[in-house]
Formats: sequence, structure tokens, C-alpha cells
Amino acid sequence: MVSLFRYFRDYLKESILGPLFKLLEAVFELTVPLVIAFIVDTIIPHGNQGDLVAMVLLLVGLACVGVVVAIIAQYYSAKAAVGYTRNLSQDLYRKVLSLPKSSQDRLSTSSLLTRLSTDCLQIQTGINSFLRLFLRAPIVIFGALIMSFYISPRLSILFLIMIGILFILVTGISLVSAKLFSLMRKTLDKLVQLVQETVTGARVIRAFGQSKREIQTFQEENQVYLNQQQKAGSWSVALTPLTYLVVNLSLIVLIYQGKWSISENFLEQGQLIALINYLLQILIELVKMVMVVMTMNQTFISAKRVQEIFEQESEDIEADFPIERTNQASLLLEAEDVCFTYPESADLALDQLNFSVHAGDIFGIIGGTGSGKSSLVNLLLRLYPVSAGRLALYVEGKSPNNLKAWRQQFALVPQKAQLFKGDVRSNLSLGLTNISDQEMWQALDIAQARDFLEAKEGLDSPVEAMGRNFSGGQRQRLTIARALLQPAPILILDDATSALDYLTESRLLEAIRVRLPHKTLIMISQRTKSLKEARQILVLDQGHQVGLGSHVCIASHENLLTSCSVYQEMNRSQESQEVLE
Repeated sequence: MVSLFRYFRDYLKESILGPLFKLLEAVFELTVPLVIAFIVDTIIPHGNQGDLVAMVLLLVGLACVGVVVAIIAQYYSAKAAVGYTRNLSQDLYRKVLSLPKSSQDRLSTSSLLTRLSTDCLQIQTGINSFLRLFLRAPIVIFGALIMSFYISPRLSILFLIMIGILFILVTGISLVSAKLFSLMRKTLDKLVQLVQETVTGARVIRAFGQSKREIQTFQEENQVYLNQQQKAGSWSVALTPLTYLVVNLSLIVLIYQGKWSISENFLEQGQLIALINYLLQILIELVKMVMVVMTMNQTFISAKRVQEIFEQESEDIEADFPIERTNQASLLLEAEDVCFTYPESADLALDQLNFSVHAGDIFGIIGGTGSGKSSLVNLLLRLYPVSAGRLALYVEGKSPNNLKAWRQQFALVPQKAQLFKGDVRSNLSLGLTNISDQEMWQALDIAQARDFLEAKEGLDSPVEAMGRNFSGGQRQRLTIARALLQPAPILILDDATSALDYLTESRLLEAIRVRLPHKTLIMISQRTKSLKEARQILVLDQGHQVGLGSHVCIASHENLLTSCSVYQEMNRSQESQEVLE
């Protein structure tokens, strides 16, 4: 946890002043029973009205000062807690974004979300409670003990026995609760993942009439979480009544022994009242300490989960790559016996891939579901390292210096079009500066998006969250236009035309070929018709390269129709479907 303490650096003053003002509040509270004892034993028996009024005013003054001091302490504690958590969550967010894809997969999206939200909030709550009470509560408890020993050492031994018993209770219950809180966090991760999947796939769930099943699954998982909460809550709740029981028994013994001490002239009535007040102060602070201990248990668990993220190795996008060169000026990509296995998986996702891509080519990749198309895209973007073989990228005959330079050569359009709340202009200019409206309209023309945008409000057309005010095909065309504005020489369309009709898709590809002749297009598709203009077509089947059509003598598409059975079958099934439609 040491690394997490660095976030207190900017809030050292607040972290010190908060507890110090709470310490002052505790000192004021400790003086009150002595003043009351003085009133009962000295002032009231002598009947001095002026002194009585003065002592009452002193008590009121102590109360007012205590309130002011408590407010100031709370202000500094809250400021430190909020500031700490803000800096922590910002760094945690940056850390999550810097993690390699393998680490993100292993930790899971749902777990990352709960750590960024629930765990950070729990840390803030824990810090606030700690700063307010870690000095005040012990000072009040030990101060009350010292005052009690000053009044009656014999009766104060009872206080020590009581605190010892409570310490054993708190320690035992805290250990049990900590395990339960840890299980609760893991279950919460599962719940978040379940909700995320349900919301994302809501349309599919409704289409297949699976709402009841999803509700039942959620209820079952939520019941597990509820049971864990009840167990943890039962142990936590048990602490307070047990504390009251021990203290109340101690109070009964104190009153009984105090009555005997008064009758034997070992103690005065005011002193007994002061002892009872100190016992009650100890009770209040012990209850607070119990609550703080339970809060800190949860905070400690959350801190460990956050620390786990920081301990992950970040992706170093500026680390130097070994330099490779090629004599072929037009060569961009070269794969030699490329194999890939996902982390923690024993099966090959890709096996023995061999191909090359030249500048200005249209390179097609086709295959059914699970064939390895997405895995290959991940390798092209270096989201995962190649397990075996060689995958090289060349820029003017030389490989990029680092990962950052490698990824700058690609502009990706994923199948699931992602738009952000704002307007079309802000979405198109994402990550870019000094992009003119003319350049945006040129990209929109190529992407076949001008018509429907002119029917709206042009570049000022509002975009709702996730682009839900646009159709699927419109969203895809907007994301294609956004990718075309990027200076990257290679454009990857990862099944990015699946929502387009054949005519629109054909116009789009023709516009890219004519108006961007130097742009290299890597097109991933499940439709053979979409790849007819490709110079090369790589056919994948369950991670294996089963065909590579080359545009030498005849078109790559026609080449594969005569040489690749998998491609033949895919083409035949799609033509049959078109006839039926």
C-alpha cells in the first residue's frame, strides 16, 4: 500500500489540521466532566450563585468552541479525502488506459469499473473517517482513562478490563468481516459484468424472449450478494450491541462500587458523576472506533484492489523496436509463419499465417465466425505480441521505432460503430486539430454520408450518446469518415460495412480507390461480394490460412473460387441467400 500514500503529498496540511482540530475538540470534551464535578462538589454545597453562573457559561462556551472546532476539522478532513480520491482516481484511470490488452482481459471490464467507482468511493469514505477519528477517539479514550485514574485508581481498573474485552471482540469480528467484504467485492464484479452484458445485448435478449432467464440469473447472483451482505452485516451489527452490553455492565459495577466508595468517604458525589461521564465518553468513542474499524476493513480491501491495478505493468509505447529494413519500396506489411495464442489459453488462435501487403493495395480478409479475423486485427495493431513467427511493418522501407509509431500507421473502423455525445463535427475531429469543414465534407463524401447529413443539420447535427439518433449504417459511415481524416496510411475496415447495402458499399470502396489511391485498405468481411475488388484475399478457417488469392493473372476473387473450397462454400451459400431474398 506504500505507493498509495503518495497522494497525501498535496494535502499534507489538511491531513494534519483535520486530526489536530479533532484533538482540540477532544480536549474540550474531557474538561467538561471535571467542571461538572467541581460544580457538584464545591459550588452547589456553598451556594455561590455567581460562581454557578460562571461555570454554566464556561460549559456553554466550551460547547460552542467545540462545535466550531468540529466543523473546521470536518472541513479539512473532507477536503483531504476528496482531493486524495480525485488524484487517485485520475491516475487509476490513466493506468487502466495504459494497460496492455492482455491485462485488461485478465482483470475484466466489470472489475475495472468497480475499482474505478465503488472502490475509489470506499477509499474516500475510509480516509474521511480515519482523519476525523484516528486522533480524537484514542485521545478521548486514554484521556478519560487518565482522568479516571486521577479521580479513583481503584475504580479505573474496571475501565481497563472493559477496554481489553472490547478490543478482543473488535479484533475477532473484524477478521471475520474482512473475508466477507473481500467476497462481496468479487461478487459485485460479477453483477456489474452481468448488467453490462444484459444492457449491451438487450435487443437480442428481447428478440429471443430471454428476459425472464436474464432476470432470474440476475436475481440468483444478486441473492448471493445479498447473503454475503447479510453475513457481513450481522457480524458488523453485532459489535454495537456487544459494546453497549459490556459498557453497561461496567456502568452497573461502577455505580455499585461508587456508592460504596462514597459511603466510606473515598469518593465524592461529583467525582462519581465525572467517572460515569468518562465511562460514557469511552462508550461513545468505542462505538465510533468500532464503526471506523469496519469502515477501514472495507477501505483496506478496496485499497488492495486498486493497488493491484497500479502493480500491473503498463504498455510502453515508446520503447525502442529493433530496426528492420526491406528492399521492396512498396512493401508495407509482411507476415511469416505468424502464430498467436491468447494469454492463459492452450489453443492456437492463429497458426502459420503468411502474406504480404503493398502500398495502395486492397487486402481482403474473410472467414466465418471464430476463424481468427479479429485476432489478426489485434496483431496488426500490436494489441498482443506475436507468439511465434514474424510480423513486420515498413514505413519507407524501415520498421517503426516504437509501438506508438507503429499504431500511428493504422486507422481502425470497428464493426461496432462508436459515436460520442456532442455533434458530428466533434466526432469527426476526434483527436485532431486544425481540421477544416471542407476536409470533413470531403471525408463524408467518400464515406457516402453527405446525403443524410445535409438532410439534418450538417456538421452541427447533434449526436446523442452512442449515436442512437442515427441508424446502424449511418453510424458506420460516420466512423469511416472519421478514420479517413486520420493521417494514417493504412485503413482497416473490420467488418465496418456490414450494415451497408451492396450499392452503398460499392460506392464507398470505389470512392476510396479513386480519391485516395495511395491509401492501403485492409478489409475484413464475411461477404465474398464485398472483396471482389481486393488485390489479395486471405481466407481463414479456425485460425488456419486455407487460401490466399493473389491478383496476378486473374482477380483474387476468381482465383479463390477455383482454388479454395472454403471460399467456394461461403460464396455459394451467400449467392443462394441472395436468390431467396
